[in-house]
Amino acid sequence: MEKTRMRFYGQYLQRLDEKHRVVVPRKLREMIGEAELRNGLFITRGFDNCLFLFPASQWESVAAEISAVHFTGFDARMVQRMFFSEAVEVQPDKLGRVPMPEPLRQLAGIEEEVLFIGTSDRIELWSPSRWAALKAKHDPQYEEFAQALYQVLASRQKNQ
Repeated sequence: MEKTRMRFYGQYLQRLDEKHRVVVPRKLREMIGEAELRNGLFITRGFDNCLFLFPASQWESVAAEISAVHFTGFDARMVQRMFFSEAVEVQPDKLGRVPMPEPLRQLAGIEEEVLFIGTSDRIELWSPSRWAALKAKHDPQYEEFAQALYQVLASRQKNQ
């Protein structure tokens, strides 16, 4: 039987401390679960100027999918190089804090605050201002995006 993936939702704004650590929001830690938190978390480059945060089991699943892509194509090699070379494994401390490495913070434009966004199978870490700008720009297209997504899903169902 295949293990059910965790589903993440909601938005949570957190401040970085002076050591550039951030508390993973309690609600997200509850969604992940204590046993899974003990296995660690992975932070890496995401898309659209954000970072991705994965519990270890989700990381293994995503890593297997990305690794399965044949590496003879340049695009696939570059995604693999960037995704894996910038990944960092972090262990939450007793207070739920994880370090935010400088290169990843710079990549995402994260300074004093981090916006955690649940996006079903992953958690995205955003600079609040970057998220606000992206959301404002694309909010009017939400229904258009949803329609395109449902067309893809319907097409997949027909081909099964």
